[in-house]
Amino acid sequence: MPEKVKSLKAWQRLWVVTGVIYLLLIGATGYVLMPTRERIERDMVFAVTEEVRKYEGLVFAGDSPEKIFETARGQGYPAWVAGLRKRCRIGAEGNAGFDRIEKEYRRDIEGLPLKRLRLSAWLSIAWLVPMGALYAMGWIVGWINRGKA
Repeated sequence: MPEKVKSLKAWQRLWVVTGVIYLLLIGATGYVLMPTRERIERDMVFAVTEEVRKYEGLVFAGDSPEKIFETARGQGYPAWVAGLRKRCRIGAEGNAGFDRIEKEYRRDIEGLPLKRLRLSAWLSIAWLVPMGALYAMGWIVGWINRGKA
């Protein structure tokens, strides 16, 4: 066993093991919660399909969400939306809904780096605060225990 590890007290070794396990859990949580460009694009495609269904309810009947998303991605989102509007004959009456969707999409894409940074900061705090408190409790228990001898 390396000399530095041998010099750690039992509670410090327990703290290190607990910290690593908790860090893995925080990392997994971050992986699941981290916003991605693909998730934003999927949300936009879903919003567009819902907007189109207002005008022609059965346009996506029988299509899986994955197929719809892959079609939109393959054609390019602006061309896909324009094709849907033409095929379903959605004229000027649909402008407000489609403009809102595009505005939300652009806002979400532009805000993606900040959202990722903010989530990373919160996850770091979620690891540092409990682990700091646990270390302090271990140190206090060790200090009390040293005072008994």
